[in-house]
Amino acid sequence: MAEGYRVTRRRLDDGAAVRCHDGRMSAQRGEHATPRRVGPLERLPQAIAEQVVRRVVELLDVNEIVQRVDVDEVVRRIDVNAVVERVDLNELVDRVDVDRVAERIDVNAIADRIDIDKLVQRADLGPIIAQSTTGIFGEFLGLLRRDVVSLDNLLDRVTRFTKRTADRPKRPPALEATVPSPTVATREGQYAGGVTRLLAFLVDLAAIWGLFVLGSAAVEQAIRLVSDHTYVVDSHRTAGLIALVVWGFIYFAAQWYLSGRTIGMAIFGARVVTAEGHPIDRREAAIRTIVLPFAVAFWFVGLVEIVVRSDRRALQDLAARTCVVYHWEARAASLSWLHRDDG
Repeated sequence: MAEGYRVTRRRLDDGAAVRCHDGRMSAQRGEHATPRRVGPLERLPQAIAEQVVRRVVELLDVNEIVQRVDVDEVVRRIDVNAVVERVDLNELVDRVDVDRVAERIDVNAIADRIDIDKLVQRADLGPIIAQSTTGIFGEFLGLLRRDVVSLDNLLDRVTRFTKRTADRPKRPPALEATVPSPTVATREGQYAGGVTRLLAFLVDLAAIWGLFVLGSAAVEQAIRLVSDHTYVVDSHRTAGLIALVVWGFIYFAAQWYLSGRTIGMAIFGARVVTAEGHPIDRREAAIRTIVLPFAVAFWFVGLVEIVVRSDRRALQDLAARTCVVYHWEARAASLSWLHRDDG
């Protein structure tokens, strides 16, 4: 081995020092030792090691090694909880330079890359909007119905002289068994009050007249297009009156038979059932519709019957052996129209 400086290190109490073989001090604490010159023989082992490592890397098949690694087994052996415990989130957050990150984000470039049409198609906003609208409409119906029921309760308190006692049934027999629990506050199946029935009937009258006017205009337009003749319903009062009566009969009878509720009754949460609480058939719907004009003509008698009777049945109900009940729950009010309940 060629002669050179043989360096030995020894830690002193006052710092590190480097001594040569002849005992001279080459460096003390606070000073840097002069780099020594490395000979060819000393560089040889390092060169050999680098060549060996390079050769081994060239011979390794990385793809084969990756294929032999069982990723699932590696994942199973990782203790996620221990990893999470060792991660100092506060330290990570402190090291993040939010301002610098924000400066590097090109908002305009991101906005240019967003395909709005494709995003809307994937989001499927139709059901979302429909669900939101349905929820808002349901909340509105619930508030409206609760206010009307409070007026029904007020009417009952005003007419306490009717000898209506607490032991009398509040529902038809078939609907009494459907109450989920005596402790649940719900008006589902109870006999509907006079205010609810009156407001529902007024809405139905408005619906009959409005739909009749629209239908008359459609008929007039169709006749004008087909025959080039002008036909005005108002100029044929008898035919118009007959058509209005027929339309009113169809309006009530068809809806009562199909679902037990008209448009007005669906809005205010009422439903027509038999005196026992079952869905009505076409015969009962027809009888109730035929007697309805007479009940309207003697409206005062019908109103007294609704107020006085415990089952709140008016003239048309007595004739068709039907009754009107609440068909909604305060927790989830909804407009269920033309949906027949066979239970």
